[in-house]
Amino acid sequence: MKLREKTIVLFIILTLLVSVFTGCSSGSYSKKILGKWKVDDLEFKKTSDDMFTGLQKMLINVVFEPDSIIEFINKEKVNIMMNSINYEWIEKDKIQIGDDDDEDAPILFDVTIDEDSMIFDNQIVTINLTKES
Repeated sequence: MKLREKTIVLFIILTLLVSVFTGCSSGSYSKKILGKWKVDDLEFKKTSDDMFTGLQKMLINVVFEPDSIIEFINKEKVNIMMNSINYEWIEKDKIQIGDDDDEDAPILFDVTIDEDSMIFDNQIVTINLTKES
């Protein structure tokens, strides 16, 4: 191969590698979520009135109390009620707060983030948050 052909092939390979690594990143949500968020309100959905669901609602109401502050410190830790808890992105727009190693069961939410607002949503509750400056 001539030097020119080798250079073109090398450039194509490098371009593909860069596109694969940037395409497989966890996305912009993982950066947008960092910082302090104030819980504006909770909207509980109509669900069954069994004891397990009642306990989940009570826990969510305490942890995500309106006007409380939640701080996403880095890509794996969040401070809630002065406790550091693990979190991870399950999919591009789905987050798990807590993990199987914790004493509590993890909570999954679908996440929507705009400039200064965020919504956590699951089958039990919708939580509206605003970015603190």
